[in-house]
Amino acid sequence: MGPVTTNPWLIALINMTIVFGVLACLGVLMKIIYMVDPTRQKKTANPVAAPAPAAAPAPAAVAAPVQDDSEIIAVIAAAVAALGHSAEEIACVRRLPEAGWTQNARIEAISVRKECF
Repeated sequence: MGPVTTNPWLIALINMTIVFGVLACLGVLMKIIYMVDPTRQKKTANPVAAPAPAAAPAPAAVAAPVQDDSEIIAVIAAAVAALGHSAEEIACVRRLPEAGWTQNARIEAISVRKECF
């Protein structure tokens, strides 16, 4: 059995209709999932606007306290020496920001060698 039509414009029209029909069905499905989503935050019926607090004056620039890391560096150097390595093999010792201690930051700190400042 051969093709029903050999007209390329008709074939293109049928294919485009199928594609956009499937896209429309996916859009409707996404709207339904959005409406029944249990993790969506609910809006309150009557939101009460809280009075804005008075603006506090901006504090002067406060310098971050500098920590003495000499004891920590000595412990790290002792641990490296206990493993049988020399001090020349230590590329860099730097403090990582407290907020950056996620799994990715830990992996990056271990695998990527960065310059110390």
